Amino acid sequence: MEGRRELLVSTFGKEVSEIIPGLRSLPHDHLVLVTDSTPDENGEVLSLLRRLGIGHEVLMLDLSDITASAMVIERKVQEHLDKGWRARVDITGGRKLLSDAVMLAALSTGSEVCCFEMGERRFPLLTAMGVREALPKDLAEMLSSQRWPIPLEEVRLKGRDHPLPPMLRRMKHLGLVRIEQNDRPMVCLTERGKACLDWMIRTKGLNGS
Repeated sequence: MEGRRELLVSTFGKEVSEIIPGLRSLPHDHLVLVTDSTPDENGEVLSLLRRLGIGHEVLMLDLSDITASAMVIERKVQEHLDKGWRARVDITGGRKLLSDAVMLAALSTGSEVCCFEMGERRFPLLTAMGVREALPKDLAEMLSSQRWPIPLEEVRLKGRDHPLPPMLRRMKHLGLVRIEQNDRPMVCLTERGKACLDWMIRTKGLNGS
């Protein structure tokens, strides 16, 4: 019986050394090289992959929209998962935004995330889950149903038994909201909160629900 095939998704900036530890340590039948710059067809990285006979493709991202970039990666990974492959991502190389986009895709697809920043060793960071699974259900529902930002005064006027204030405290603990002091103090979404909300809205649209 043929074993399960392995997909490796690796972030890449400019240095070939960024992807070498992952190629050596992680099983792979196919490599998706994720980058935000066009690799030279005759450049070092693509020449190396061809020389080693590694099946590969290059996925170009526009990091001005990190959530859209993550969804491009997610679709690519999901294509392989639907065929029974297993997927791992290596976020060692490239810019932080590149790694963030791949991490979001890993969260959605349940792909194992690895990093090799401290030498040629494997560091499994997590086995990912979807944004909705990662957040408690009540917080995910509030994140998607609430109108943002919320005046802090409005929160303070809620009764002791109202669920909003304790839920906002939980969201603040998770790094989803913060208080901004403008003309009126407001409870606003952080970049992480915005990314989670954006992800849920977009995936809901893709699922047709």
